[in-house]
Amino acid sequence: MKTPDYQQLISESVKDLPQSALAEIVDYIYFLRKRTFQPQAFEEELRSIMLNTELKQLSSNEEAHLEKEFEDYDKLYPRKRVRH
Repeated sequence: MKTPDYQQLISESVKDLPQSALAEIVDYIYFLRKRTFQPQAFEEELRSIMLNTELKQLSSNEEAHLEKEFEDYDKLYPRKRVRH
């Protein structure tokens, strides 16, 4: 059985694809190249993305918690007017 020529197969497969599909393929190629040739940089970038995602979720959860916590604050603790 003949070993497939992947580069030729890829070249033939992308012909006539729309630009949007080609853009996705290029993104995937850059992803694979970075993971293959720069594994440490890839891991650091992935870790950074995951950390930022987690921090955004925490911020969102904290904001929801604070909104719930202070939902009726003005009704429960009305401000007293100060006379001058």
